[in-house]
Amino acid sequence: MHLPARTLWLSRAAATTVAAAALAVGLTACGSDDGSGTPETSAATSSAAAPTTAEHDHGDSGDAPTAESLQATLEQITNPDVSVDDKVNLIVDGENRRDLLDKLNAALQSYRGITYQVAEVTVDGDTATGQTTITSPTGQTAPPMPMTWQHQDGTWKLSDDAACVLLSFAQLPCTPA
Repeated sequence: MHLPARTLWLSRAAATTVAAAALAVGLTACGSDDGSGTPETSAATSSAAAPTTAEHDHGDSGDAPTAESLQATLEQITNPDVSVDDKVNLIVDGENRRDLLDKLNAALQSYRGITYQVAEVTVDGDTATGQTTITSPTGQTAPPMPMTWQHQDGTWKLSDDAACVLLSFAQLPCTPA
């Protein structure tokens, strides 16, 4: 398939290398650069989520999250209309990512259209994992990759490792804590 010059897609081999560096979080990412030196990524739009298969071994974590609720978290994090103050509350230790989230919001102002589909959600204690498929604005779909959320403060938040994966789409450097 021919990709627009503005779009950068990591190959599966590169994704495997990056995934190992991201503490075993699978990574196939996209982002673009408009030539101005400002990295861009896109806001998520809704896409139908596949059925959820949640294991109910979640102890004191409350109800198991739905695929739709986890997908909504991704959509909010990559929506430039959601404030950074709100986004830090969607990520485990999100306050530590405030500067990167501010840069992400700036980059998202001119590039929108990625969709997410979260499926096969499993819960182990306070951690939920969902196979996440990301589709670019041009219709290119990356293979599903596991993304994780943690139950914290009464809600399911995107894990710091998974947040770093999203930030990498915008070519923003992020080292998982």
